[in-house]
Amino acid sequence: MQRDHRFVTYVTPLIADWISAQARERRVSASIVIGDCIFDAWNRDTEANLKTPATDPVRQNVFISVALDALLANHRDPELRDRTVAVYRHRLERLGLAAPRPQGGSDEA
Repeated sequence: MQRDHRFVTYVTPLIADWISAQARERRVSASIVIGDCIFDAWNRDTEANLKTPATDPVRQNVFISVALDALLANHRDPELRDRTVAVYRHRLERLGLAAPRPQGGSDEA
C-alpha cells in the first residue's frame, strides 16, 4: 500500500493567514490546501517540460496581449485602446476576477 509522505515547513504569518483563510473558505484542512498548492506547482512544472515554447499557452497569451495592445495603441481611433481597457476591467469586476477600483483611480494597463 502506498503511503503519503509528511513534510514540515515554516511559513511567514502572511502565508499562514492565507492558508488558513483558504482552508476555511473551502472547508478543508490546511494540509489539503498546502498539498493542492504543491500539486499545482508540480503539475505546472511537469507540463512546462512537455511544451515547446511555441505551444506554451502562457507564452501565447503574452504574445497575444502584446500584439493586441500594439494594434490598439496604433489604431486611427486614439480612444479605442482606453475604451477597450475600461470594458475589460469592468468585465473582470463583474466576473469577480478583480476588485472594483475606487473612484478617481488611474488605469495602468
